Amino acid sequence: MKKTTLFLAFILIASGFVFSQYSDEYYYQKKQAYKEFIKNHEYSNRPTYSKKELKSIPKKDRPDLANEQNFLQTLDPNLGYVPKNALINAHKITDIYTQQNKTAIPGIVWTERGPNNFGGRTRALIWDPNDPSGTTVIAGGVAGGLWVNTNITSAASQWVAVNDFWDNLAVTALAYDPSNTLTMYAGTGEGFYNIDAVAGGGIWKSTNGGTSWSRLGSTSIYNYITKIVVASNGDVYATTNGSGVIRSTNGGTSWAKVLGSGMGASTNRAADIEIGADGTLYAALGIFSTDGVYSSTNGTSWTKLNTGTNGFPTSNINRIEIACAPSNANTIYAIVQDGGTNINGIYKSTNKGSTWSSLSLPNDADGGVSPDFTRGQAWYDLSIDVDPNNANNVFVGGIDLFKSTNGGSSWSQVSHWYGGFGFQEVHADQHIAKYKPGSSTQILFGHDGGVSYSSNANAAMPTISARNNGYNVTQFYAAAINGSAGSNNMIAGAQDNGTHKFTSAGVNSTTEVTGGDGAFCHIDQSNGNNQISQYVRNVVYRTTNNWSSSSQINNSQSTG
Repeated sequence: MKKTTLFLAFILIASGFVFSQYSDEYYYQKKQAYKEFIKNHEYSNRPTYSKKELKSIPKKDRPDLANEQNFLQTLDPNLGYVPKNALINAHKITDIYTQQNKTAIPGIVWTERGPNNFGGRTRALIWDPNDPSGTTVIAGGVAGGLWVNTNITSAASQWVAVNDFWDNLAVTALAYDPSNTLTMYAGTGEGFYNIDAVAGGGIWKSTNGGTSWSRLGSTSIYNYITKIVVASNGDVYATTNGSGVIRSTNGGTSWAKVLGSGMGASTNRAADIEIGADGTLYAALGIFSTDGVYSSTNGTSWTKLNTGTNGFPTSNINRIEIACAPSNANTIYAIVQDGGTNINGIYKSTNKGSTWSSLSLPNDADGGVSPDFTRGQAWYDLSIDVDPNNANNVFVGGIDLFKSTNGGSSWSQVSHWYGGFGFQEVHADQHIAKYKPGSSTQILFGHDGGVSYSSNANAAMPTISARNNGYNVTQFYAAAINGSAGSNNMIAGAQDNGTHKFTSAGVNSTTEVTGGDGAFCHIDQSNGNNQISQYVRNVVYRTTNNWSSSSQINNSQSTG
């Protein structure tokens, strides 16, 4: 026990030491972003609910509450935020320490426990262009690294981790070079200010189709990569939270900012970048800040497309996600967060951004979600993608998924987060939709529950099913173990995936004993049948028979 404590203390001290080596500019940007985050975020302007109203809010979709609890638990009072970007440096120092000392904790061997039947928050997906069968998909977990599935069309297919190091990386963006598809890029660090986000360490590159990867040293200063695209000439563009839009013209050897402002400016917060069918670049600036959409034909000079007189607003806007129609270079969609945490609107241009029209908004059948289909989480879950062959077919996501077949004039709901209201179940909080290039039928969805797939996306009501076998990226907050020697009985609280019960050695499936965001959990060390799980804001569940049954023993909904 003492050795473990000393070793963990070493990691924390080491990570703090490395963290202190960041530049004054980095500290300035982070503190300014934090101040604005607190000013604008849902923590300070969330509406007041009665206890009855709070109980009626479905529990599996409140990342704001989980974020608030996690923030209060881990806040560094001297810095004013959680220094999670120190983790990758702590990992490096731990590697050095273990290599020097051979065994960090003598006699201790760590083995993975999974689970292998649940996924986790996913923001990065690509279809492998080097697979002749067209069934291989690469995915990134925001807290679980890089994974490959070689037959996404099969419900029995398994994911495989690329390697042990990537298992611990926050992969948030993936792209390949269309001029040489063996060259791929992976960006790290979730930059949308959710407190459970894991900071990254830059961009990694593969030159053999994703078999092996190495970090681009020139990108180590970029902790939050939100999107990567590669132009037809091989130029790489990345949107970052903190450094705007950056570009490399030499395969990642060096980078230059091409869109954004100076030190600490909110216009350095870039949320998205896309490439139109004719090669035109479209970038969105603004994460908990107001800016807009820009276009460029050369990657260096940019034109702002929201002028205030062409149908796209210049105020009451924050995060923006863009989608370009692959079949029509003139058609662009933009889904926009308002100045708070809700949806401002969905906008469409049929002339490359010269003018825009405001589209109708989806209406979720769940009254606990409507009228804002993101339930006030547009800063967190927001997705959009366009059919490669039909510019009028569009999927958007907030809490649930919606589809339009008439260019956004109307929307049909195609999923519900627990399978209610007559819709199929797809996990809540949609982060990315990714059509297979050239296909109108196959599409992927990344969300807080991992990855989902549809083979009939062109149907009026597409069938969407989970693809999470072996996708071991679930983000756990806390765990407890039975006190009996050699016991395999554990419980652990997971981000938006409930509290899990483990019963077997090795990597196995688990059961979700309580829902929502899993939090702290406890097992009686004298009687292992007595266990407790928690949800945010002091919601506590208890079992006295190892979860054969359970009861809620507290629901104060109080932070006190």
